[in-house]
Amino acid sequence: MTRALIVEDNLRIMETVVDVVESLGHEAVTATCQDEARQLINGHPYAYALLDLEIPVKQGRNFPRIENGINLLRDLVSHYGKQTPVIVMTAHGNDSPHQGVDCMKMGAADYIPKPFPVSGQTLDKAILQALENSGQSKPKQTTAKKPSGPPRPFEGGRLVLFKRRVEICGVEVPISQMMHRILTRLSEKRPNGKYVAYAGSDLIELLNLSCGQNGIGSQFLEFRNKSAERLMEEANIICERNSIIASGGPGYRLQEWIIIDSGTGSPARSSDQVSKEVAPDKTSTDPTGDALNERQRWALSQLERGVKLQLRNIIDHFGCSSATAKRDLTALKTLKLVRFVGSARAGHYRLCGLD
Repeated sequence: MTRALIVEDNLRIMETVVDVVESLGHEAVTATCQDEARQLINGHPYAYALLDLEIPVKQGRNFPRIENGINLLRDLVSHYGKQTPVIVMTAHGNDSPHQGVDCMKMGAADYIPKPFPVSGQTLDKAILQALENSGQSKPKQTTAKKPSGPPRPFEGGRLVLFKRRVEICGVEVPISQMMHRILTRLSEKRPNGKYVAYAGSDLIELLNLSCGQNGIGSQFLEFRNKSAERLMEEANIICERNSIIASGGPGYRLQEWIIIDSGTGSPARSSDQVSKEVAPDKTSTDPTGDALNERQRWALSQLERGVKLQLRNIIDHFGCSSATAKRDLTALKTLKLVRFVGSARAGHYRLCGLD
């Protein structure tokens, strides 16, 4: 696998860069300071490096300097030469136009400003261009030859979910860690056999993601674009925007003609199975035993997992009415199993006794 060294002391930016690298199907090796990066350089080959200039010398020291990144750039160029291109990531390319030029004179292959562009010369394009310029060819695909004849529409099929990629109709599509978590959640099924549906805000809350609504939207857009591109290139299949994941209405959801398997060969679990695995201990939080209905048991299981449950979570998950969800939660409050905290508009439910 193509391996990249990433040096960045801002953990939020690091997360973004790692997602980009893994989305390209590459392996990310990370360092947050000059000293840690130097240890990773010795004896380890990398296809390319992504270097933030303003970094500390050692971990835990709050004195990042541009000079530290410049010194590390010299080390990288000296150790690897042009075979391992270094892309400098800097906010100072905007403040000082000569900063990026100076880095390239020192041997950097390219520089890209932060915040990263979302169009034009994006971080993805900078990486691929640097690899091409360094003479590193794209790994040969081992999939079958593209079928001849006119393109055919996507008519569903099996999606195998791995940690860093999915296989759709036998075609590999790289995914980020975040997209893996999202697809794992969306692969669960409701008791009626249909895939669950979640709004972007629900996914952020349920998966404890640090990105906003735009970040979730970007993950789906990237997955859709890459899936369409790979299926056309390798299988001559036309994959439309909503062919795999639909959106709108109840939220993001897998199309019913998609069959999900995990990378271990096991079929995806239903939400009912997941709920049973994490269901509250009836001797403690559920004294009523089987008196609770399926929606109430699911609600308790979500609270046990630390979810800040709201009325809309039950409505979206089961497709029930607002009145039904409200009645279920009111019954749980009467039994003193849950209580409501916060304002009427932005509050949530939590288990009783967790103060």
